[in-house]
Amino acid sequence: MIRKYYFVLLILLAFPASSFGQANAVDAAVNGYVSDTVKRAIVGAHATLTNIATGISQGVITDANGYYRFPLVPVGTYRLVTTADGFQKNTQDGIVLSVGQEARLDISLGVGGAEQTVQVEAGSAILDTGTSTVGAVLDRKEIENLPVASRNVYNYLLLAPGVIGIPTSTFSTTQFTFGGTERSQWNLDGLDDTQHGSNRQIRLIIVTPEAVAQTQTLSNGYSAEFGRAAGGQVNVVMKSGTNQFHGSALGQWRTSDLQAIPTLSTVQPDRSWSDEAFTLGGPILKDRLFFFGQFENNPYTLPNSITITPANAAALGLPSDQIGTAPFGETYRTIVGKVDYTLNQKNSGYVRFARFTNHQPNNDSGLGIVDRGSRYTDHQNGGGVQLATVLSNNLLNELRFGVIQRDTGNFPVVDSSPAGDVLINISSVANIGFSPLTTTTTTERSSSVLDNLTWTHVRNTWKFGTEFDHELFANLSGTAPTFSFSGLAAQNGRPAVSSLNQYLDTVAGATDLATGQPYTYTYLTSYSGNPEVRIAFNFLNLFAQDEIRLTSNLSINAGARYEVIFFPTFDKLAPYPLSRSVPNDYSDIAPRLGLTWSPGGSRKTVIHAAYGMYYDVPGLGTFYNAAQINGHRLLSYQVAGTATGAPVFPNVPQFNGGAFEVAPSITAFDPGFHNAYQHQANLQIQRELGDNFQLTVGYQYAALRHGLYYTDTNLAPTGTALADGRPIFAGTSNRPNPAFGAINLIRSGATTNFNGGFLSLQKRLSRGLEFTVNYMYSHALADNIGEGGSISDPTNIHRDYGNADNNATHNLVIQGLYQPAFNAHSLRWLNGFEFSSMTFMNSGYPINPIAGTDLNNDGVVNDRPLFIGRNSLTGSGLSQEDAQIKRYFNIGERLHFAAFFEAENLLNTNNLNCNTTSGCTGSVINTVNSSDFLRQTAARTSRNVQTGLSVKF
Repeated sequence: MIRKYYFVLLILLAFPASSFGQANAVDAAVNGYVSDTVKRAIVGAHATLTNIATGISQGVITDANGYYRFPLVPVGTYRLVTTADGFQKNTQDGIVLSVGQEARLDISLGVGGAEQTVQVEAGSAILDTGTSTVGAVLDRKEIENLPVASRNVYNYLLLAPGVIGIPTSTFSTTQFTFGGTERSQWNLDGLDDTQHGSNRQIRLIIVTPEAVAQTQTLSNGYSAEFGRAAGGQVNVVMKSGTNQFHGSALGQWRTSDLQAIPTLSTVQPDRSWSDEAFTLGGPILKDRLFFFGQFENNPYTLPNSITITPANAAALGLPSDQIGTAPFGETYRTIVGKVDYTLNQKNSGYVRFARFTNHQPNNDSGLGIVDRGSRYTDHQNGGGVQLATVLSNNLLNELRFGVIQRDTGNFPVVDSSPAGDVLINISSVANIGFSPLTTTTTTERSSSVLDNLTWTHVRNTWKFGTEFDHELFANLSGTAPTFSFSGLAAQNGRPAVSSLNQYLDTVAGATDLATGQPYTYTYLTSYSGNPEVRIAFNFLNLFAQDEIRLTSNLSINAGARYEVIFFPTFDKLAPYPLSRSVPNDYSDIAPRLGLTWSPGGSRKTVIHAAYGMYYDVPGLGTFYNAAQINGHRLLSYQVAGTATGAPVFPNVPQFNGGAFEVAPSITAFDPGFHNAYQHQANLQIQRELGDNFQLTVGYQYAALRHGLYYTDTNLAPTGTALADGRPIFAGTSNRPNPAFGAINLIRSGATTNFNGGFLSLQKRLSRGLEFTVNYMYSHALADNIGEGGSISDPTNIHRDYGNADNNATHNLVIQGLYQPAFNAHSLRWLNGFEFSSMTFMNSGYPINPIAGTDLNNDGVVNDRPLFIGRNSLTGSGLSQEDAQIKRYFNIGERLHFAAFFEAENLLNTNNLNCNTTSGCTGSVINTVNSSDFLRQTAARTSRNVQTGLSVKF
């Protein structure tokens, strides 16, 4: 079998072509044909492309067909000068290149001397004829001027066609899906920036708008250079310095009186929010060495309510500083430093460092006393380097290396507590106590090195690459012993005892008249073993692709990518054999195929089509948790307070096996485990409507296969079934293997199917106005989220097949920017203003109705009522309008001041707090027999308003 796949790989490498998803990870490409005025090819013409900001140039010579190509061009604004003996010089100015763009610029040279020059403004005439992906790029102007009150640059991803999701109001991860899944790969300056520890892939290090030059979102049909996700790609390119010094300062604030009262609340909380950001960039050595730096500070406070009643606080003797509110808040800080260098005409690159931190002083709330809270820290640090080398006129090499580490932790806010050094939970009354063993930490370190080789030869542009990634995880689990007091039922003539009185009588040493024994706790939960785990995963990725230009307006392209994950052995001493390791899958070859065709001679219409397979990196938390909780490494204990040998409150003995040990619920792996993959296909027709409008109509298909899910295999069937066929089990107290609780077997078999039609209308900036409208009509079906979730019938995953949790039939996103420039005297006062907005609307995410009881007795309360399908209801739709008004004040040509007013959810719409993982299920009461079925329980942010000042030079 392995030989078969190696043979297929060799065939694909022998006949390669690229899937024009985009030209490169961090660069653009420029190509075209040079001809005379009667369309005859000019051989040997010299084309020189110069970055206007840095002065760095590169040159090529046209081939026998008059074709030229610049395969690796950093994003920016360029000038293209073309010369040939006996012809006039042609200069194209204002060529704005975006990350991944394949810009087509055909040059016509008139007969004449080189001293005769034809000057052309090229910016609005460029048509990207080399892209078969569904996606979009946001450039610096849009990033700097569109409203983003949260300062979360990843909200901009939702502006791309083919993306469905929900913006976020903080630095938490923007909710979005690609083709019915949340699977995604994140790249920062061409290097891996993906957090793989959680089930949902997110960015590993956060950057903010002030540091970002461009963002690119690819949702379907991208090239073989990109992979590691059965979904989409997110590429972020950081700003760089230039030959001129540039800088900025930004300050913005939220006044409490301007904020809307939070939805579902009746009072305005005592909160604060501010943001300060600074950038500076410029030359170190002109045309050779440049720097860019950024710093941002974004603190906010929003105290959490503690719901312990005054009467209960008095009974427990709690001091006043332990109740009321906990000082919750967050302070976000980012630091970026980047140096771009040109060693000589053949070697250039960058060195970059980025840091993001988040500090929360106390995240306590509800029934916890202030001292019971924890202090949260999140430190993200990452560095990267690149060396791009011109090996010859048609051979280029890119070498990149990067390391990113994220350290998170929850730590006690105090060193001791009057309530004691153990945790005490008094049901419905208060959670008190302290333990240093509540500390939890997580470290994820990603190291990657990649090398890409680009070779242009006649009609072909070949690209080969290899990448090696090393993911290290080091985690510490909390093992704090916890005493629980749940109250006592009436017994032997003694009335029922509340949980509060049970605790107070236990502390006082009182005797329970019903038993003749001292009052005691309900349960003690404790742990023994090693709470730390350190484990690493390795990844190897190879690709080959080639662009074949059959004619000047037709390119056929294909490519192949090979990916393998080297899973470690988790624990050789784990008592359950299938928990010890994961079968490695060495057969993951992903072909890519596409075409780009511009019929007719006008090049106003371009047809794109693509198909590909895309393998996934699963959420690695599932795997390292299996190494930690396996029945050997870390054991848990539960002691009933009335049990023989139970310790006397508040003493906690050292446990080491015995009758109090809890049968562990473990994770195991199916011997037939395979990595998930997604089929992707799209067809797009793109049409230029005049000089400034572009319309794209397209169809997008995606189908996930081998998605992860788990089933509890430690259940005994009874041989009976519910009326709709679901089997009934003997319950969790009758396990076939009593040495374990649940044995959650990870299987590969979840599926999703996505079909969507989309329309995208884009207006380029002209007469002060630019906008984009993206609409998608789609349907996503799934039997699981495909990321390791549980199913309602452990014997049949397909019983859950229905609307996917992230299904949103209608999705509309609009962004616009307007800078008026009136000549009429009565309207000139509007000149200098800028108006921008982003609108997010959808028809609603699903709600999964549940019965509220364990109908099939499998120990999981996720059963739907009889004959009711999964996600059969739909929540209310999303409607959010973000807007900004800005007024510029220019002093000279280089100094620009601005004052602005910005609003998030301007119309203060009450939106359900839905997400793309569980839909709207968690935002309403979804138990069908509840008296308040479908009552809203959670809402998205209400209107936030901020004002600010900025200066740029």
